[in-house]
Amino acid sequence: MTEKILKYKSEILLYISVAILYIIISLVFCSKTTIFYDTKNTYDVLLDTDTGVLFNLNVFALASDNSKHILFMQIVSILGYPIYLLSLKIAHDFNIGFNHVYGMSLILLQILVSSASITMIYSIIKELNIKKWIQRLIIGIMIFSFPQIFMSVNIERFIYGQLSLVLFMFVLHKMKDKESYWVDIAAIPLFGVTLTNVYMYVLNLLLQFGKNIKKMVKHIGFFVLITYLVVVSTRAYYGIFLAAETVQKDTRFINVIPMFDKLKMTLVRLLYPTMYFPSAKYENGMFLQQGLPNLLFFILFLALFVCAIIGGIKHYKERIPQLCLGAILANITLHGIIGYNLKNANIMAIYFSFAIIILLAYFAKSLPKKYTKIFMIFLVVVLVTMIISNIQGFLQILEIGINNYPK
Repeated sequence: MTEKILKYKSEILLYISVAILYIIISLVFCSKTTIFYDTKNTYDVLLDTDTGVLFNLNVFALASDNSKHILFMQIVSILGYPIYLLSLKIAHDFNIGFNHVYGMSLILLQILVSSASITMIYSIIKELNIKKWIQRLIIGIMIFSFPQIFMSVNIERFIYGQLSLVLFMFVLHKMKDKESYWVDIAAIPLFGVTLTNVYMYVLNLLLQFGKNIKKMVKHIGFFVLITYLVVVSTRAYYGIFLAAETVQKDTRFINVIPMFDKLKMTLVRLLYPTMYFPSAKYENGMFLQQGLPNLLFFILFLALFVCAIIGGIKHYKERIPQLCLGAILANITLHGIIGYNLKNANIMAIYFSFAIIILLAYFAKSLPKKYTKIFMIFLVVVLVTMIISNIQGFLQILEIGINNYPK
């Protein structure tokens, strides 16, 4: 037992440190405002997020609003429902407002989930044998990135969607490209938490088996069988019946605009917020993603993004970089080219920001030694400017929360 703890000492310390950091950030907000968990039955207040949906509809206890997230309640309520019951008891026994106890408890769950994703990404990066300071800077960029902080302290489903993607990639990494049914089992949360994320499983099948249709069918059959058993045993089939109708309704979120405008919005509203706080302003009771970002921050992000893509291309024969490039391309296709929710695409950044982080590590791995110090200085500059950007943005949210959703 002691040997295992020592073996994973850095992962354990990272998990605890990240959780403490995010808890401190959340306490700053929760002591002043309910904006991150209870927006009084109004939604899309913050950058088009459904803040409060899990809270107000009590998704963990009642399985409400579950059409695009077929197994979400069944998976997440393993922890979410006990938290609901415990919050009821604490609120009753100590005469504290239930909304505050339950809201802050759900935020704690978000933080623990986010910390797990970050730790798994670190575990993948750690095995690339790059300089420790570069490892720390890259994982620091993930920790202080806009989507990671925002989705950790805000009651939204997106952090669970990220966990399902990261967990799938982590299992693949541990399997070392070996054929295993564990990979099929790890794909169930992809389908169950956010339906569209199942693309990652399909992409991996194509990359692993190529033209071997027999093996591909065997694994798909196993995946379908296990998923069917889970759906039936948890009575989650009602969500499947609603899925087609919900997808059809969601077509209203597709932005039909000129391609040049799509390109500009893809850069500014989808890619840039994977690291920096999106340019936003408060208008008509809503904090909207509008305007252009800080030019210096934008140039730094573009340089960082190019480094990540180069890292993926240089290691294109390896499975993890292939999947990371696939994740970036899939999100650019869905939100950038097709235009789904492109207007407020910052909330989708959490689904592929981790891929950029991993590819940065691969870029560092292939970087000649003489450029290592330059790259480290670049990462420091990016990290510092990201922190500045996010402090400015979150202070705006705090002000809006105090003025409109005081505790």
